[in-house]
Order: sequence, then C-alpha cells, then structure tokens
Amino acid sequence: MIVLVVGDANADLSAPLERFPHEGDDAPLAGLAWGSGGAGTNVATAIARLGGRARLLARVGVDPAAEVALAAARREGVDLDAIQRDPTLATGLCFAAVSPGGERTFFSYRGANAALSRPAVDPLQGAGWLHVCGHALLAGSQRETTLALVAAAAERGLPVSLDLCLPLLRAAPALAQGLGPRLAVVFANELELAAIGEPLELALAALERGGAGLVAAKLGARGSRLAGAVRCGVPAFPVEARDTTGCGDAFAAGFIVASLRGAAPDVAARVGNAAGALAATRTGAAEVLPAREDVRALLAAHSSEQERFV
Repeated sequence: MIVLVVGDANADLSAPLERFPHEGDDAPLAGLAWGSGGAGTNVATAIARLGGRARLLARVGVDPAAEVALAAARREGVDLDAIQRDPTLATGLCFAAVSPGGERTFFSYRGANAALSRPAVDPLQGAGWLHVCGHALLAGSQRETTLALVAAAAERGLPVSLDLCLPLLRAAPALAQGLGPRLAVVFANELELAAIGEPLELALAALERGGAGLVAAKLGARGSRLAGAVRCGVPAFPVEARDTTGCGDAFAAGFIVASLRGAAPDVAARVGNAAGALAATRTGAAEVLPAREDVRALLAAHSSEQERFV
C-alpha cells in the first residue's frame, strides 16, 4: 500500500567550522558535505528503507541541487513521478554550519517547495495513507495544494497524518488545530508541544480537543507518548546519540509502516521509537536513515513480537 508524502525536498549542505564567525567575518570551513534532506524526502526515504512503498509529492528546481535533494529517495525506490520541476525558483537548500562544540546553526531557503501546485495526475491514486509534513502548510500554493489533498483523502476514507513543525505553529496555529477532525494521527516533538502549551499534558489535551484520532508525542530519550484513542507511554531504546537530524521523520515513517501492517498504536510507536533511536546513532539525514533489517534487529533484541510489523 502506497503512502503519499507531501513535504519539502531540499539539498542539505553541512560544514564543520573551525570557529563560528561574527557578522562580516571570514571563517574557514573544515569540511563540506552534500546530502538529501527536507522532511518530505526524509519520511518517504525512511518508509522505503523500512520496506514500505512511498510516493513523494514535492517541487524542486531545474538546478544541480535538485538531483542532490532527490538522490536518496531515488536510490531507495521512492515513486518520484509526482515530483514537480520549477523553471524559475531554485531547489530548497538547508545549510548547516557546525560549530566546534557540535552546535548547528541552520540557514534555510525553501525555494521551489513553496510553489508546489495541484498535480495534473491524481497523486492519491493507489495510495492507502496520506502523510503531511508541517512545512507543506506554511504558505502559498503549496498550502492550498496540501489542503486540497487532505480534503480528498478524507473524502476517500484514507488515514491522514500530520507532523507538526514550529514554523507552522507560529504562523498558523489555528490552521493546524482546524485540521484535527480530518487527521488520524498528529505527530509532535517536545519543542512543538511546548509551543502549544506547558506542561506536556496541557499540550496533549489541546491537540486532543482539536479532534485528531491519535496524538503521538516524540519525546527523544524519553521515548514517546500516545494520547487520544489510546493513552500510554512507550519507552525509548537506549542508544548513544550522535546526531538527532531526521529522528522525528524516522519515527513517523516507522509508525506509519507498522500501522499499515496492522500494528496497534502502542506497537507502532515502539517501531517508531526503534527507527528514531537508530537514526540518532548516525550523522546525516536521508542517506543514513535506518533500514528494515536494522530496526527488526533492534526490536528482536528487546521483544519477540514487534519485529513482524516492520
């Protein structure tokens, strides 16, 4: 069953700095690395690496960065037929400047992503799930296209999930809440939940009131927590974290893949925790997201049952 993923596709550029410069300064880079990124690319690639089928709906430019943005998804067999090419806007780019202490400072350009238009061919054809990355609801024709797809998926009875992001909660909190009745699952991390309300219970209650069937809170080293139709905490897997980039995307992918294979929400969250934990042990984004065999091995080491859902 195909998961249609709507979100950004970016070329990621990462560079370790010998020192972080002041404005107007000239600072040397200790290295340079390109990679595929953007939440849309990450989730679609992760689903494919976990043995699922994914279709990515995103918009890139006609520049060399477009091939960088899509490389990981293409390599894993993600359906890229719905990808749009913008003749004037550049492909989205995220530059991560890494200070000597490991702190990352991001410089982002959304570029062609925000110009996503309604596809001529129905991207939901053959899909069994629609996953929306929060950035796809920020502005412009990308927002309108995404809202139309959410409505179409709801009319067809397809489950729809939304992974929140801080820019969406800051720019259009009412929009995120208003979609609740059409959502089977809302994913949110600790920073996003704190932006909704504190303590955690207050934020979860607010999302529940929005009408979503299930809220899946991604709590990092504390695992995850479910609210709504199912209420429980799901413990984390102890790992040595190196880079948390893409961990939330890996969690969402694991949760969706397991759900489509019949897993109960708490089991799906356990699979998501395993995928997120493994992603944290690697440096990078789409290229290093965990494969199915890696997640199954981690689950098997802690349980005799849950590995069958991935």
